[in-house]
Amino acid sequence: MIASMSGQDPRNDSLKDKTEAFLSEFFTKGELLVRELIIENERLRTQLASTLQGRPAIPSVLPNAIERLMEKVNALEAECAEVRQMAGTVQRESGGYRHRLESLESEHYNLAAMYVAGNQFHAASSIEDVVQTITEILLNFVGLGRFTLFCVDEARQILFPLAREGGDVRECGEIVMAGEGAIAELAKRRTAWRPDDPRFDGPDVLMHLPLVSGTRLVGVARLESFLPQKRSFGDTDDNLLSLISEHSGIGIETAWIRAHARETPLQRQAIEHLVGA
Repeated sequence: MIASMSGQDPRNDSLKDKTEAFLSEFFTKGELLVRELIIENERLRTQLASTLQGRPAIPSVLPNAIERLMEKVNALEAECAEVRQMAGTVQRESGGYRHRLESLESEHYNLAAMYVAGNQFHAASSIEDVVQTITEILLNFVGLGRFTLFCVDEARQILFPLAREGGDVRECGEIVMAGEGAIAELAKRRTAWRPDDPRFDGPDVLMHLPLVSGTRLVGVARLESFLPQKRSFGDTDDNLLSLISEHSGIGIETAWIRAHARETPLQRQAIEHLVGA
């Protein structure tokens, strides 16, 4: 069973929190240091003014020392300004780095979800396995709370309900494939869904997702509503829906053929004939 992944990955939250905490601590310390330097600078200026007041007769060496002290104070002020400027630059750049890091983590999650979903379909050995895989991906990865899986009865040209999440499958009736509407359009197209294709939505339906093997429509997933924390489809969702549309149809057809095939031992002559050897 795939662990629930419809919400945000807690590792992302942890990494984001740690990053923000580090940056906050870094810039707070920098700001405190600058403030201390400014306060110390003002204290030295005040002390110097107080020392010189009312003392016109100053040894000749003192003006040189005072001049050197003023040069150090000015250099300190320039260094403080440079530190403040560097802190601002680092803060701006860190925002870009955080954005890029979040983007990379999102891409990594997308690839991981596609990899896991693909492996689940390839490992399926029965129609029940395929249905279970579709259910887990739609529920845990895409974040759908209610959906119904229909399979095609090719002899009668109808869709019959096979499984349902968020309701009783017995409440769903058969759907005639001929005529007009989303189902009829899917029956005519007979192609796997792609992210730039229409969603074939309708009343109380987010999307009708075709389950296709080559040019053979074997089923339809009617996506009805999201989980409470979900609001809309994202790029990762579209990629997963496209994968389901193509690979689940192949999985259903393969399982159907396997269930009706007669077990035959492997033979060299037959295999060489198949490969043209």
